[in-house]
Amino acid sequence: MTGASRRGLLAALAVALPVLVGVGYSVLASLGLTGPGAAGGGAARLAAVLGEPVVWSGLAWSLWVAAASTALAAAGAVVVAAMFRRGARTDRMARLFAVLPLPIPHLAAAVAGLLLLGQSGLLARLLASLGLLESPGGMPALVYDRAGLGLILTLAWKEFAFLALVAFSVVATRGERLEEVARTLGARPAAVFRRVTWPLLWRGLLPAVVAVFVFVASTYEATAVLAPSDPLALPLLTLERYTDADLTRRGDAFVLALLGMAVSLLAVAAHEWARSRWDRFEP
Repeated sequence: MTGASRRGLLAALAVALPVLVGVGYSVLASLGLTGPGAAGGGAARLAAVLGEPVVWSGLAWSLWVAAASTALAAAGAVVVAAMFRRGARTDRMARLFAVLPLPIPHLAAAVAGLLLLGQSGLLARLLASLGLLESPGGMPALVYDRAGLGLILTLAWKEFAFLALVAFSVVATRGERLEEVARTLGARPAAVFRRVTWPLLWRGLLPAVVAVFVFVASTYEATAVLAPSDPLALPLLTLERYTDADLTRRGDAFVLALLGMAVSLLAVAAHEWARSRWDRFEP
């Protein structure tokens, strides 16, 4: 191993060390071997927690919200990047407005979603004033609803800015020359998008899409503000177990944290599998 390889390996270990320490502590705590209320239990605790229906319903609900909001955000990013890519002033303004939500904290975005989408919120009052609703209370429930529509819309709007920024970069750095070649060869605009722009955008966006999905599935702030109490989302269930007055249940939170981490690792592994298949076709 060369000196550069050793330095690269040491740098990678230094970056990964906090994560590895956290994972190790979570494993020991989930087995009841460390942490407040540690009383052993071993694999029995794992089996008990993973055998609870509330855990799997919360996980399924969190994955549904993450998948739906990520899909909406990714679709919006692709459309905006494909439509507003020139140097015209309107295109520059559209790109600016697309990335404006980027610095907004997720908690602030969630509160804005609550004020806008609630049954007494701004949207309900506007529709009532226009005569489209008899009263603001006639607004369909978009907050604290079992489908999580308000949370999905809020997270899609918030994450759209990040994915749009990535999509703009992909198109600007990789797409223009290939699209020009396709047009020179006689391809029509629809064919250029289908055969050049869309594959470039999808492949370039996929790592960011995976990152957004993993983040949204485990986000707490927006979920605490907009999610229902039944089913209880996995991040909320994890905090509930960790703050339980019965210290013997605190280890349950670490089991749930490891479950969330396993889902994240599966998402990353799926991306790496897809990327390896694409690389076979690279020249």
